[in-house]
Amino acid sequence: MNKEMKDNGSSSQPRRKMSKKKITMYIVLAIVLIVGGYYGYKEYHYYTTHVTTEDAQTDGHITPVRARVSGYITQVLVKDNQKVVKGQILAQIDTTDYALKIRMAKSGLSNAKASLEVAIAAENQAKVNLDKAQLDYKRISGLYKGGAATRQKYDDIKAAFDAAKATYQEAQQKVAQTRVQIKQQQDQLDFAELQLSYTHIIAPGTGKISKKGIEVGQLIQTGQPLMAITDTKNVWVTANFKETELDHIKIGQVVKISVDAYPDKTFLGQVQSIAGATGAKYALLPPENATGNFVKVVQRVPVKIVFTKDNVNRPLQLGLNVTASIDFTQPAPQDNTAAELP
Repeated sequence: MNKEMKDNGSSSQPRRKMSKKKITMYIVLAIVLIVGGYYGYKEYHYYTTHVTTEDAQTDGHITPVRARVSGYITQVLVKDNQKVVKGQILAQIDTTDYALKIRMAKSGLSNAKASLEVAIAAENQAKVNLDKAQLDYKRISGLYKGGAATRQKYDDIKAAFDAAKATYQEAQQKVAQTRVQIKQQQDQLDFAELQLSYTHIIAPGTGKISKKGIEVGQLIQTGQPLMAITDTKNVWVTANFKETELDHIKIGQVVKISVDAYPDKTFLGQVQSIAGATGAKYALLPPENATGNFVKVVQRVPVKIVFTKDNVNRPLQLGLNVTASIDFTQPAPQDNTAAELP
């Protein structure tokens, strides 16, 4: 019996001991649980204090350059993606026809001015004749009343006075008409000069040339798009947040911006404005749910985010994919001055 108890005791002792392999496994498991719990808590805390969207892109001004007059292109002075400044000449339209119109307008204006001089001289002469006829009329009228002049004489003098008055009135009208003609000719000249100035295609703003679609010798029409200028200095982010997140978004809040083009850099921005409608309402054909085929879809609202002055010099093209994140537990700072990018 003692032998059996001894044997049983000796056989049960190894089962009470835990191998080093199991101890190591439990330690690793505990570490994994602790680390997983820590990062899980961080993720939970992040998503309960932040609103984030990947439905965001860099945005900016793209100014179209259109022809204001028609004609043949004689010079193209810029290349694709070239930087230009406001007022710089981008291309040149043939000026031959427009210079001819200026010469014709100047000739018409010169003739109208000469006609005015003649009309003024005729008016002056008509005034002299009217004054003389008026004096004769007053003198003969007095004599006629005193019986010293005949009725025939009175009638002739009065007819001459009436004729002089009519001639003077016509001369005045001629002067007035000629002045109107001069104004019209001057307007035509101004318009011709304006049209000539439009043959110089000028950059309406500063930025980079894009979508250039003209070559020398090409015939262009008024209003035809020629190229575009992309403003790469004043760039912002348009982030489309869910409608359920809008309650957490306020003007001036700090935004952390990650741009796919620069994975090593986090930009800072601030909420500048929130759109007055969802993105769907800005569509060419907005959805109409009055037919009864209604399926509730979470809508997104565009939010404009401007970059702050904390950014390093990194060029940002328009249309880059962006991730925008807002910590809505932090108060919005007072200074939300936008930065000008390189």
